[in-house]
Amino acid sequence: MRRHALTLAIAFAVVILLGATAGAAAQAETPSDAQGDGPPVELPEPVPDFVTDLLEAINDFITGVISALGDALQDRTPAGDAPPADN
Repeated sequence: MRRHALTLAIAFAVVILLGATAGAAAQAETPSDAQGDGPPVELPEPVPDFVTDLLEAINDFITGVISALGDALQDRTPAGDAPPADN
């Protein structure tokens, strides 16, 4: 009985050590760890042109240039000319 418990304890310890070692190795291979600290190597895709217009409309609303933000955003989105969908 005691020998069986010792064998199980050793097997359990080996499984835990192997799992931790494999997890650390897999984690070290991720791109974020491979490049180290700092900004990402690849840049994100550029945003569509209308996003700049949306941000400008939001800024105009904050500074008081426009008073109806919803209408301004609707006019600047690609689907802004489409009639509202029936829900």
